[in-house]
Amino acid sequence: MPLCISAVSGKGGAGKTTAAILIAGEYALQGKRVLLVDADGRQNLQEWWKRSEAKDNLPENIELVTAARQTAIEQLLENDANRFDVVLIDSPGQDTVLRDAIISGSDIVLTPIQPNQDEIKAAGQAAADTADISDKLGRLIPHANLVTRITLPARALEAYRLIRPFVENLREGGYDSYLLETELMERNCYREIRNGYGTLQMLDLTDPVKKARAEVMSLVQNIEDLLSGQKEVAANG
Repeated sequence: MPLCISAVSGKGGAGKTTAAILIAGEYALQGKRVLLVDADGRQNLQEWWKRSEAKDNLPENIELVTAARQTAIEQLLENDANRFDVVLIDSPGQDTVLRDAIISGSDIVLTPIQPNQDEIKAAGQAAADTADISDKLGRLIPHANLVTRITLPARALEAYRLIRPFVENLREGGYDSYLLETELMERNCYREIRNGYGTLQMLDLTDPVKKARAEVMSLVQNIEDLLSGQKEVAANG
């Protein structure tokens, strides 16, 4: 069975699409077969793919499909996904039925958070939705919060300082919600790939790209460590 990671947030512009592309590129570089699923009506992944194709920058080991309905997601996860090692789904912001189907098929739910109140509120809703579906399925689905688009001035904002205690409160409230150690800084190269330059891992290794690559490798390791920890907890009862 493939590893299924869904990017979920009810806040538009949170960074779901960029996170999915970055993670997909890292796994593809490892030689894993990656499926990107664009389930968001805004079709940001599809637009990135078309721009990359137009510039002859389509990445190796990655395929992209769109799935705008619940039945399409369920069929994809039950059948087509088995041809891949990793599936990454960019979920819709508001379509609850479709989003619930995506969460149900996920091994982990990832919510990007930028340091503002709306993003934090959206993360709380994603944690609650994930917990509700976990309870219905009788299967633990961890929820991971990823702080994104960070600048040095942003770290002085009150909203930034609220993120960690907010996630701690979620955990105290019984949610399996975690704050990933890695933060994604605001970087030009992250914006550049959205303009049709494939994945981060395809860019020339300038110093800024090297820093970004190290950041994304750390992010993927965070996700895998969290999943390994969850499996160990389940095995020990």
